[in-house]
Amino acid sequence: MKNERKLPAYPLFVKDPNYSLWSATEELNKSNVQNWWGEEKRIYGFLKTHGKTYCFLGNGADFANCGVENAEQTEFELTAFTTDYTFKAGKTTLKIQFVSPLLPDDLEMISLPVCYLEYEIAGDENAEISLFLSRDVASNACNPQRGVRGGVVQCDKFESAFFGLRKQLPLSNNGDNIGADWGYWYLAGEESFVIDERDLSAYLAGGYKSFSNAGEERFLCAMNKAQKGALLLGYDDIVSIDYFGDFRKGYYLQRHTIFEALETVWKGYREIDKRLARFDEDLKKRAQPFGKEYLNILYASLRQSISSHKLVTDGEGNILFLSKECDSNGCIATVDITYPSSPLFLLYNPELVKGMMRPIVRFARMPVWQYDFAPHDAGTYPHCCGHVYGFNQARNKYMGNLTQKVNEETWFPFYLLPAGSDIYDLKTQMPVEECANLLIMWYACYTRDGDIAFFAENADLAEKWVQYLVKHGLKPEEQLCTDDFAGHLKNNINLAIKATVGIACYAKLLEAMGKNGQEFCKTAEEFAKEITAFANRFEHMPSSWDADESTFSLKYNFAFDKILNLGLFGQELFERETDCYLQKANEFGTPLDQRDTYTKSDWLCWTAALTDDREKRYKILSQVDYFLKNSPCRVPFSDWYHTTTGRYVHFRARTVQGGCFILLLTV
Repeated sequence: MKNERKLPAYPLFVKDPNYSLWSATEELNKSNVQNWWGEEKRIYGFLKTHGKTYCFLGNGADFANCGVENAEQTEFELTAFTTDYTFKAGKTTLKIQFVSPLLPDDLEMISLPVCYLEYEIAGDENAEISLFLSRDVASNACNPQRGVRGGVVQCDKFESAFFGLRKQLPLSNNGDNIGADWGYWYLAGEESFVIDERDLSAYLAGGYKSFSNAGEERFLCAMNKAQKGALLLGYDDIVSIDYFGDFRKGYYLQRHTIFEALETVWKGYREIDKRLARFDEDLKKRAQPFGKEYLNILYASLRQSISSHKLVTDGEGNILFLSKECDSNGCIATVDITYPSSPLFLLYNPELVKGMMRPIVRFARMPVWQYDFAPHDAGTYPHCCGHVYGFNQARNKYMGNLTQKVNEETWFPFYLLPAGSDIYDLKTQMPVEECANLLIMWYACYTRDGDIAFFAENADLAEKWVQYLVKHGLKPEEQLCTDDFAGHLKNNINLAIKATVGIACYAKLLEAMGKNGQEFCKTAEEFAKEITAFANRFEHMPSSWDADESTFSLKYNFAFDKILNLGLFGQELFERETDCYLQKANEFGTPLDQRDTYTKSDWLCWTAALTDDREKRYKILSQVDYFLKNSPCRVPFSDWYHTTTGRYVHFRARTVQGGCFILLLTV
């Protein structure tokens, strides 16, 4: 069979930034499983049938000396929450689904710390399916392995093997390309064991289960003989988030134990399947007007976007949905990550958008943040230790060495510092960007759920931030924006558009509270008229107020003007901009601007939302789909890549791909 490629990498078991396992090849048994940043984890799946052992998961060639053969992969499919394979193992057929239950409108399910491998065997009533999980899943390659301890627990009608590092150091690292080396992993089936490498070889070669468990290497193992069933993988991180000094457990595990989670899935996975299938059917219907290529983009985005967060609550029970800025800098609750990801969560659960914003408004009230604009982040995952972006130790000789040098270290709790500490470099802040992002999201949430309370509680902050936009938003000084990979761009038009939309959103929010927003409505309209008048001098809008039409940039910030029906800009302007993007397109899409060939896939989808022309929209979306199917870099859906080669520059597995859902907000 020719295994037709759909994505650069395929989600297998994904739940949160520390529980995220992927396959980077078309054939599941031709490579080892990886976590989201590419570190291999030895996870293997085998089928014993008709006297032979076949590998269906992990690099089967590793076990050729045990007489293991690779099963033949014959079919492959994706749905919203499953990655599905069919194999031939001699005369036996094996169908499997890797299921990550992540319904965005169900907080218990998002945070349920269990994924499962569902299977069906045909052609051998005596076949046995098994999964093996190496101890390396419990640690990071950058740290010496400290050994694991574990055991087996007898549950109701199933067993669960478990292990974790012998020395548990919860929340002992933060940073980017690194995972947790704390907590315990659980592998559940009809039978479960903790074994060593000799035990594994003996089982594969001869079916022996008299395990000695005497070697240093350790594997969890789960086995089923039922013709249909599931094998479960759970992860209990014990402590999930440091929320400004308050250590928080995951949302589900605040109320339940990991064994209750395993039992819930063991007994109820078929009902979970039905709910996931209903979501998938609904998603297909929603995406149908935009083409099958768009559905593939949504499939590539959905699990990745949700699982790049951790769901917890604060001490008052408020939802916190904390993102990790994967493969970027590891920040937590980054505002210009929340903004592009928001369409997915606005569509299905606006409370999650509020949960992304709460850490920012909390930190913005702390004495150390003494600025009249919004912070960029709340720390570095999994620590809400206070804004870290643009930290400048040299600004204050009394601060000492507060910075971290490597991922294995953790930040100092900056939120404790007093007013006047002056630890941030203003040249590396994003004032216009983040102020407008928050105002737009506040109003977008209100339009989806009609609840003004969260905004009203923070109206004083919002007033300060909108005043910053009024003063600085139309012609922003040279300051950082989210897309300044090629350097700062003074008088950035796209940033001015965002500021204009943000001011208009603030006016609408005031009206929703029964107050007069006319002053800000008028300001937004005046800004929009000036931007439009400037644009009308050219065939397409330049990238800055200082430039001419020899320059261009993706003006994706128009999107929320259209989606929220603000009426600031005209459709004719959107269509002219779209025509420009199509003229500037390379093989894998349109660059961000004239300065380089790279683009952002989330913003390409936002530009596709601007046009009313179906053919134009299709051309933009089809190039994103083409990237997914042809990029030479086999990494989870990257949002930053070259339009000429399809090679990813940086950024993978990021939640910003939730922005690809933006077209579903237009219908």
